[in-house]
Amino acid sequence: MPTIRSLVTGLALVTLLPAVVAAQERTQFENSWFWGAKGGVMSASTNIESVAVPLAGADWLITRSRGGLYLSLEQGFFDDVRATVPDASSGTGDREVQMKNFSRASFAMMAFPGKSPFLRPYAGVGAALNLIRSAQPVGTFATPDAEAAVEAAIEDQRTRTSLLLMGGVQAQYSRVALFGQVTWMATGSDYLFSGDDQSWILEAGLRVNVGSAIDKMR
Repeated sequence: MPTIRSLVTGLALVTLLPAVVAAQERTQFENSWFWGAKGGVMSASTNIESVAVPLAGADWLITRSRGGLYLSLEQGFFDDVRATVPDASSGTGDREVQMKNFSRASFAMMAFPGKSPFLRPYAGVGAALNLIRSAQPVGTFATPDAEAAVEAAIEDQRTRTSLLLMGGVQAQYSRVALFGQVTWMATGSDYLFSGDDQSWILEAGLRVNVGSAIDKMR
């Protein structure tokens, strides 16, 4: 009878739907390479002031079923952010430093704790190399030795390797995904951006699945 045939067909479609969705998820997310572009803001502070630094960058996400690898490059844009370094030759014992722009390269081992047909939460732990692009002492020096000591202190505090923790969510349709994520970095002491010994980064962007991360057997 037509009614029975329609019912059987409907039940078959309902039975197959989870398998179809799962297969699509595996094809579009699992074992894939994602290239992304992003923008955001970094909240950080020096030993003088707190700043919100706008960021732009690119990332690369390699996925498996429950984990993956994350690589990222960012550029921060700011001018005339101030910090100080020790300077025994000055009247106050400190020398003001004027900083400009920031770069960061990072990686993280990723975990994907849950999934739905369109949303993928994720978390990661890794490390970042932070570089202040320009840092110049302010004022004049009484002797060349004093100037050399301050420049050495600036160079030592201009870069730092930091532990990072990150979490986010990716909303995907076909091969295109929107994402938002937050990253915490432990900057530690003896770094020009170490007023609170930590920094927070909030980012959002677009990722595209460019292909499989596993070589197919021929």
